[in-house]
Amino acid sequence: MTQRKLPLWMLPVGREQNEAMLLAGKKNSRSMNEQYHEDGKLNEDSTTTGKNDEQNEKRTIARHPLTVGRSNNTTVLSDKSIALQRPPIEYLPFVDYTGSIEHYIILPDVAHSSQMLLKWIDRTVAGTKVPIAFDLEWSFSFKTGPGRTGLMQLCAEPGRCILYQLSCLKHLPIALLQLLGHERVILLGVNIKNDLRKLARDFPEVSSVDSIIERCIDLGQFYNKLHQRSGVWSMDRLVQQVLKQRVNKDKRIRMSKWDVLPLTEEQKRYAAIDVYITLLLYQELCREQRIQDERENISV
Repeated sequence: MTQRKLPLWMLPVGREQNEAMLLAGKKNSRSMNEQYHEDGKLNEDSTTTGKNDEQNEKRTIARHPLTVGRSNNTTVLSDKSIALQRPPIEYLPFVDYTGSIEHYIILPDVAHSSQMLLKWIDRTVAGTKVPIAFDLEWSFSFKTGPGRTGLMQLCAEPGRCILYQLSCLKHLPIALLQLLGHERVILLGVNIKNDLRKLARDFPEVSSVDSIIERCIDLGQFYNKLHQRSGVWSMDRLVQQVLKQRVNKDKRIRMSKWDVLPLTEEQKRYAAIDVYITLLLYQELCREQRIQDERENISV
Protein backbone atom coordinates (compact mmCIF):
# COMPACT_ATOMS: atom_id res chain seq x y z
CA MET A 1 0.00 0.00 0.00
CA THR A 2 1.44 3.34 -1.08
CA GLN A 3 1.96 6.04 1.52
CA ARG A 4 0.33 9.39 0.81
CA LYS A 5 2.44 12.54 0.77
CA LEU A 6 1.25 15.45 2.87
CA PRO A 7 0.95 18.85 1.24
CA LEU A 8 3.79 21.28 1.93
CA TRP A 9 1.77 23.48 4.25
CA MET A 10 1.09 20.48 6.53
CA LEU A 11 4.73 19.37 6.77
CA PRO A 12 6.49 20.11 10.11
CA VAL A 13 8.86 23.07 9.98
CA GLY A 14 12.38 22.41 11.08
CA ARG A 15 14.31 24.61 13.46
CA GLU A 16 16.61 25.98 10.76
CA GLN A 17 13.74 26.80 8.47
CA ASN A 18 11.85 28.53 11.31
CA GLU A 19 14.85 30.73 12.19
CA ALA A 20 15.30 31.66 8.52
CA MET A 21 11.67 32.75 8.28
CA LEU A 22 11.92 34.87 11.44
CA LEU A 23 15.10 36.53 10.17
CA ALA A 24 13.47 37.36 6.84
CA GLY A 25 10.44 38.84 8.65
CA LYS A 26 12.66 41.11 10.78
CA LYS A 27 14.46 42.37 7.68
CA ASN A 28 11.18 43.14 5.96
CA SER A 29 9.80 45.02 9.00
CA ARG A 30 13.09 46.96 9.37
CA SER A 31 13.01 48.04 5.72
CA MET A 32 9.35 49.09 6.06
CA ASN A 33 10.12 51.20 9.15
CA GLU A 34 13.04 52.89 7.41
CA GLN A 35 10.89 53.64 4.41
CA TYR A 36 8.16 54.99 6.71
CA HIS A 37 10.56 57.36 8.48
CA GLU A 38 12.02 58.54 5.20
CA ASP A 39 8.55 59.24 3.83
CA GLY A 40 7.58 61.05 7.03
CA LYS A 41 10.70 63.20 6.82
CA LEU A 42 9.94 64.05 3.22
CA ASN A 43 6.35 64.89 4.15
CA GLU A 44 7.55 67.10 7.01
CA ASP A 45 9.88 68.97 4.71
CA SER A 46 7.21 69.40 2.06
CA THR A 47 4.68 70.53 4.68
CA THR A 48 7.07 73.08 6.13
CA THR A 49 8.13 74.50 2.81
CA GLY A 50 4.63 74.52 1.32
CA LYS A 51 2.75 75.95 4.27
CA ASN A 52 2.10 79.25 2.56
CA ASP A 53 1.07 77.51 -0.64
CA GLU A 54 -1.50 75.48 1.28
CA GLN A 55 -2.99 78.61 2.83
CA ASN A 56 -3.13 80.29 -0.54
CA GLU A 57 -4.80 77.23 -1.97
CA LYS A 58 -7.46 77.36 0.74
CA ARG A 59 -8.10 81.01 -0.01
CA THR A 60 -8.33 80.25 -3.71
CA ILE A 61 -10.82 77.44 -3.14
CA ALA A 62 -12.97 79.70 -0.97
CA ARG A 63 -13.23 82.16 -3.84
CA HIS A 64 -14.41 79.55 -6.34
CA PRO A 65 -18.17 79.43 -6.99
CA LEU A 66 -20.02 76.62 -5.30
CA THR A 67 -20.64 73.61 -7.56
CA VAL A 68 -23.23 70.93 -7.18
CA GLY A 69 -24.00 67.77 -9.07
CA ARG A 70 -21.84 65.08 -10.64
CA SER A 71 -18.43 65.72 -12.09
CA ASN A 72 -19.66 65.13 -15.64
CA ASN A 73 -22.69 67.38 -15.21
CA THR A 74 -21.70 70.17 -12.85
CA THR A 75 -23.92 73.12 -12.03
CA VAL A 76 -22.13 76.32 -11.03
CA LEU A 77 -23.83 78.60 -8.51
CA SER A 78 -22.86 82.23 -8.81
CA ASP A 79 -21.91 84.37 -5.81
CA LYS A 80 -25.19 86.25 -6.19
CA SER A 81 -27.30 83.09 -5.95
CA ILE A 82 -25.34 81.95 -2.89
CA ALA A 83 -25.94 85.29 -1.20
CA LEU A 84 -29.68 85.04 -1.88
CA GLN A 85 -29.99 81.75 -0.01
CA ARG A 86 -32.17 82.22 3.05
CA PRO A 87 -30.61 81.84 6.49
CA PRO A 88 -32.01 79.15 8.79
CA ILE A 89 -35.39 80.13 10.21
CA GLU A 90 -34.22 79.95 13.82
CA TYR A 91 -31.78 82.82 13.18
CA LEU A 92 -34.50 85.21 11.96
CA PRO A 93 -35.83 87.68 14.56
CA PHE A 94 -39.49 87.75 15.53
CA VAL A 95 -41.63 90.68 14.40
CA ASP A 96 -41.91 93.27 17.17
CA TYR A 97 -44.70 95.83 17.44
CA THR A 98 -44.58 98.80 19.80
CA GLY A 99 -47.37 100.96 18.37
CA SER A 100 -50.87 101.58 19.71
CA ILE A 101 -53.65 98.96 19.72
CA GLU A 102 -57.25 100.22 19.76
CA HIS A 103 -59.86 97.63 20.64
CA TYR A 104 -63.54 98.53 20.08
CA ILE A 105 -66.27 96.21 21.30
CA ILE A 106 -69.74 97.77 21.18
CA LEU A 107 -71.54 98.97 18.06
CA PRO A 108 -71.37 102.77 18.73
CA ASP A 109 -67.61 102.62 19.31
CA VAL A 110 -67.01 100.58 16.15
CA ALA A 111 -69.17 103.01 14.15
CA HIS A 112 -67.38 106.07 15.54
CA SER A 113 -63.93 104.62 14.87
CA SER A 114 -64.93 103.76 11.29
CA GLN A 115 -66.23 107.30 10.80
CA MET A 116 -62.92 108.72 12.01
CA LEU A 117 -61.07 106.56 9.49
CA LEU A 118 -63.31 107.85 6.70
CA LYS A 119 -62.50 111.43 7.68
CA TRP A 120 -58.80 110.57 7.76
CA ILE A 121 -59.08 109.20 4.20
CA ASP A 122 -60.77 112.43 3.07
CA ARG A 123 -57.81 114.42 4.44
CA THR A 124 -55.27 112.44 2.38
CA VAL A 125 -54.18 113.55 -1.08
CA ALA A 126 -57.19 113.56 -3.38
CA GLY A 127 -57.21 110.90 -6.06
CA THR A 128 -54.62 108.67 -4.39
CA LYS A 129 -55.34 105.14 -3.23
CA VAL A 130 -55.29 104.44 0.50
CA PRO A 131 -53.87 100.98 1.40
CA ILE A 132 -55.26 99.44 4.60
CA ALA A 133 -54.06 96.09 5.94
CA PHE A 134 -56.99 93.79 6.68
CA ASP A 135 -57.40 90.50 8.54
CA LEU A 136 -59.97 88.43 10.41
CA GLU A 137 -59.84 86.05 13.35
CA TRP A 138 -62.38 83.41 14.33
CA SER A 139 -62.59 80.44 16.63
CA PHE A 140 -62.22 76.92 15.26
CA SER A 141 -63.51 73.61 16.56
CA PHE A 142 -62.50 70.21 15.22
CA LYS A 143 -66.09 69.07 15.88
CA THR A 144 -68.09 71.97 14.43
CA GLY A 145 -65.50 73.62 12.15
CA PRO A 146 -64.88 77.39 11.82
CA GLY A 147 -67.05 79.66 13.93
CA ARG A 148 -68.47 83.09 13.16
CA THR A 149 -66.00 85.90 12.59
CA GLY A 150 -64.86 87.13 15.99
CA LEU A 151 -62.40 89.94 15.26
CA MET A 152 -61.53 92.32 12.43
CA GLN A 153 -58.10 93.97 12.30
CA LEU A 154 -57.20 97.10 10.32
CA CYS A 155 -53.91 98.98 9.98
CA ALA A 156 -53.62 102.14 7.87
CA GLU A 157 -50.50 103.48 9.60
CA PRO A 158 -47.54 101.43 10.94
CA GLY A 159 -47.90 102.82 14.46
CA ARG A 160 -51.64 102.25 14.88
CA CYS A 161 -53.69 99.04 14.73
CA ILE A 162 -57.48 98.92 15.15
CA LEU A 163 -59.38 95.85 16.38
CA TYR A 164 -63.17 95.50 15.98
CA GLN A 165 -64.83 92.85 18.13
CA LEU A 166 -67.38 91.59 15.60
CA SER A 167 -68.50 88.72 17.83
CA CYS A 168 -70.39 91.31 19.90
CA LEU A 169 -72.22 92.75 16.88
CA LYS A 170 -75.40 91.41 15.28
CA HIS A 171 -74.68 93.48 12.17
CA LEU A 172 -71.94 95.77 10.89
CA PRO A 173 -72.39 99.54 11.27
CA ILE A 174 -72.99 101.58 8.11
CA ALA A 175 -69.76 103.53 8.60
CA LEU A 176 -67.71 100.31 8.56
CA LEU A 177 -69.48 99.14 5.39
CA GLN A 178 -68.71 102.49 3.79
CA LEU A 179 -65.08 102.16 4.81
CA LEU A 180 -64.70 98.68 3.31
CA GLY A 181 -66.44 99.72 0.09
CA HIS A 182 -64.72 103.11 -0.29
CA GLU A 183 -63.53 103.59 -3.87
CA ARG A 184 -60.11 104.84 -2.74
CA VAL A 185 -59.49 102.12 -0.15
CA ILE A 186 -57.33 99.15 -1.13
CA LEU A 187 -57.50 96.30 1.36
CA LEU A 188 -54.25 94.35 1.79
CA GLY A 189 -53.70 90.81 3.00
CA VAL A 190 -52.39 87.32 2.36
CA ASN A 191 -55.15 85.09 0.95
CA ILE A 192 -57.42 88.06 1.62
CA LYS A 193 -60.15 87.04 -0.82
CA ASN A 194 -61.14 84.07 1.34
CA ASP A 195 -61.37 86.30 4.40
CA LEU A 196 -63.65 88.77 2.59
CA ARG A 197 -65.93 85.97 1.42
CA LYS A 198 -66.17 84.61 4.95
CA LEU A 199 -67.04 88.10 6.23
CA ALA A 200 -69.84 88.30 3.64
CA ARG A 201 -71.17 84.87 4.71
CA ASP A 202 -71.19 85.84 8.38
CA PHE A 203 -72.60 89.34 7.75
CA PRO A 204 -74.93 89.35 4.71
CA GLU A 205 -75.07 93.16 4.72
CA VAL A 206 -71.64 93.07 3.02
CA SER A 207 -73.40 92.88 -0.33
CA SER A 208 -70.67 94.54 -2.40
CA VAL A 209 -68.03 91.90 -1.60
CA ASP A 210 -67.22 91.28 -5.27
CA SER A 211 -66.32 94.92 -5.89
CA ILE A 212 -64.25 94.96 -2.69
CA ILE A 213 -62.35 91.85 -3.84
CA GLU A 214 -61.61 93.50 -7.20
CA ARG A 215 -59.85 96.38 -5.42
CA CYS A 216 -57.97 94.32 -2.82
CA ILE A 217 -54.35 93.22 -3.19
CA ASP A 218 -53.19 89.73 -2.29
CA LEU A 219 -49.56 90.18 -1.26
CA GLY A 220 -48.64 86.61 -2.21
CA GLN A 221 -49.78 87.25 -5.79
CA PHE A 222 -48.06 90.65 -5.73
CA TYR A 223 -44.77 88.97 -4.81
CA ASN A 224 -45.18 86.27 -7.47
CA LYS A 225 -45.77 88.91 -10.13
CA LEU A 226 -42.66 90.88 -9.14
CA HIS A 227 -40.35 87.86 -8.98
CA GLN A 228 -41.99 85.72 -11.65
CA ARG A 229 -42.85 83.01 -9.17
CA SER A 230 -45.87 80.79 -8.61
CA GLY A 231 -47.44 79.15 -5.61
CA VAL A 232 -49.50 80.01 -2.56
CA TRP A 233 -47.81 81.91 0.27
CA SER A 234 -48.64 81.94 3.94
CA MET A 235 -48.12 85.11 5.95
CA ASP A 236 -45.18 83.67 7.90
CA ARG A 237 -43.33 82.37 4.81
CA LEU A 238 -43.80 85.64 2.94
CA VAL A 239 -42.47 87.65 5.89
CA GLN A 240 -39.42 85.38 6.04
CA GLN A 241 -38.83 85.73 2.31
CA VAL A 242 -39.28 89.50 1.99
CA LEU A 243 -38.54 91.05 5.39
CA LYS A 244 -36.21 88.37 6.80
CA GLN A 245 -38.25 88.16 10.00
CA ARG A 246 -40.56 85.65 11.65
CA VAL A 247 -44.18 85.92 12.78
CA ASN A 248 -44.82 84.16 16.06
CA LYS A 249 -47.65 81.80 15.09
CA ASP A 250 -48.13 80.35 18.55
CA LYS A 251 -50.83 77.70 18.13
CA ARG A 252 -52.05 78.35 21.66
CA ILE A 253 -52.98 81.91 20.63
CA ARG A 254 -53.84 81.28 16.97
CA MET A 255 -56.36 78.57 17.90
CA SER A 256 -57.76 80.44 20.91
CA LYS A 257 -61.37 81.60 21.33
CA TRP A 258 -61.60 84.95 19.56
CA ASP A 259 -65.29 85.36 20.40
CA VAL A 260 -64.85 85.18 24.18
CA LEU A 261 -64.24 88.39 26.09
CA PRO A 262 -62.10 89.80 27.45
CA LEU A 263 -59.29 89.14 24.95
CA THR A 264 -55.89 88.68 26.54
CA GLU A 265 -53.03 91.07 25.84
CA GLU A 266 -51.33 88.25 23.94
CA GLN A 267 -54.36 87.89 21.66
CA LYS A 268 -54.50 91.63 20.99
CA ARG A 269 -50.80 91.78 20.24
CA TYR A 270 -51.01 88.73 17.97
CA ALA A 271 -53.92 90.26 16.03
CA ALA A 272 -52.19 93.64 15.74
CA ILE A 273 -48.93 92.13 14.46
CA ASP A 274 -50.79 90.35 11.64
CA VAL A 275 -52.00 93.61 10.08
CA TYR A 276 -48.94 95.64 11.06
CA ILE A 277 -46.56 93.28 9.24
CA THR A 278 -49.00 93.11 6.31
CA LEU A 279 -48.64 96.87 5.82
CA LEU A 280 -44.83 96.62 6.05
CA LEU A 281 -44.86 93.82 3.46
CA TYR A 282 -46.87 95.97 1.07
CA GLN A 283 -44.53 98.94 1.52
CA GLU A 284 -41.47 96.77 0.86
CA LEU A 285 -42.99 95.17 -2.25
CA CYS A 286 -43.92 98.64 -3.56
CA ARG A 287 -40.29 99.69 -3.04
CA GLU A 288 -39.09 96.67 -5.03
CA GLN A 289 -41.55 97.49 -7.79
CA ARG A 290 -40.26 101.07 -8.02
CA ILE A 291 -36.70 99.77 -8.34
CA GLN A 292 -37.75 97.40 -11.13
CA ASP A 293 -39.57 100.22 -12.95
CA GLU A 294 -36.52 102.48 -12.71
CA ARG A 295 -34.26 99.79 -14.13
CA GLU A 296 -36.63 99.16 -17.01
CA ASN A 297 -36.79 102.88 -17.79
CA ILE A 298 -32.99 103.14 -17.74
CA SER A 299 -32.60 100.13 -20.04
CA VAL A 300 -35.10 101.62 -22.49
